[in-house]
Parts: sequence; C-alpha cells; structure tokens
Amino acid sequence: MQRFPSDAAMGEYLADRIAEVLRAKPDALLSIAAGTTSFPVFDALKRRVRAGELSFAQAGFFGMDEWCGLPQDADGAMADFLRRHFLDEVDFKEVFLFDGMADPQAECARARAFLSSRGGLDVIVFGIGVNGHVALNEPGADPTLHAHVAQVAQVTAHVAQKYFEKKAPPLTMGVTIGLADALDTGSVWLVANTPAKREAVEKLEALAGAGTPNNQVPASLVAAMPQTELLVTEAVYAPAS
Repeated sequence: MQRFPSDAAMGEYLADRIAEVLRAKPDALLSIAAGTTSFPVFDALKRRVRAGELSFAQAGFFGMDEWCGLPQDADGAMADFLRRHFLDEVDFKEVFLFDGMADPQAECARARAFLSSRGGLDVIVFGIGVNGHVALNEPGADPTLHAHVAQVAQVTAHVAQKYFEKKAPPLTMGVTIGLADALDTGSVWLVANTPAKREAVEKLEALAGAGTPNNQVPASLVAAMPQTELLVTEAVYAPAS
C-alpha cells in the first residue's frame, strides 16, 4: 500500500504510472472509475494532455459500469459523468461506454466481445466502495464473472445520490466489468481518498494480511492480485466529519 499526503500527490503518481503504460503500449485500453475518487487522476491526466506531455490518440477507454435504465446522457449516468469530467477533454481514439437503456444481457455480451477483440484491459483504476465493492461488483459477487448484470447494494445506491442533481431514480441493477476482467488486466490500482472508505480499506488490509481475501469484500480479491497496487491518501485516516 502507498499512502499520499494529498489527492494531488496521488493523482500525479497515477498519471506517471499510466504514462509509463502508454509509452510501452500507445494503444493501451484504460478503464478509470466514474466518481469523485477519480478526480485527482483525471485532473493530472488532463493537465498533461493540455501541456502536450501525454496523448491518448492511439489509446482506448472503457467505461467500467453503468446503471440499468439510465440513458448515457442522463443526469447521474456513469457515461455522462465520464464525458463531463474527463472524456470530452482528452483525445482517446476509441471509447466504449455501456448503454443503460439497452438490454442488459446484450450489453454485457457486447462488452465481453469488445474486450476480447482488444485482448482485455491494460489499466484499471478502481475506486473502493464504502462496502468494499469495485465497479458494481458488490459483496458476494462471483469472482469468475467477466462483464455481467449486477444487483446494486442499498448502500451503493444511497451513496450514488450525490451524483444526481435531482432525486435519483431507483438504482437496483447495473452492468459492470467483473472481477475476472481485473484478473486479466496488466496494471490495476485500487484507490481510496476519503474517511468514508477507512472501514473498507482496513477490512481489505486485514483480509490480505491473513491471506483470506474473499468476495464479501470484493476489493480484497483485487488487492490480492499480483498486478494490483493499493493507493490511499492521509484523508482516509482522518476523523469522519
């Protein structure tokens, strides 16, 4: 685990690592979580693109999850968040975003076919959920699954309310990459940067230390993968407000 004094320091570290991947493989396929946890890396990457220090012109981006029943341009949709805060300001050659209005099983099949055609993901940046989820792989998720339809935990739906300007519609189902996709990915980062994530971080650390990662804390299974690095800021250990 690496601890950083600030969001900015963590964002710069992640941007450095992603730049290394792109230097080795300019057409790499990246997936970075939709959500405020990703703001530091989004900001660092956008600054480098604006400065001409980094280009995604040959690279691809894969949106890792989406709420079922929401159009891509809807307030609160993962796709809308990614476009507004990252994708509209960078130059990816190819972008895959789930369509929350399409048949969920068909969308998962489309995602699996896309990832297979690209040889899988090269980079994943996961935010750790307050219940230890990653993407929409909630506690109890089957670790053998690739892209799949997932039932959304009540706490996840509650936390997601902050992304909606008005009251969110019922968030009960989603489409998501699976833990098996993470296992197949070259470089994976697990990120936490708020006091609300402390309990989840401590749980996955305890499970990792005991050698007993399990799907009740999905992030612990990802943390146990040899290509994964856990990144936290000091804010995680600050008293919750």
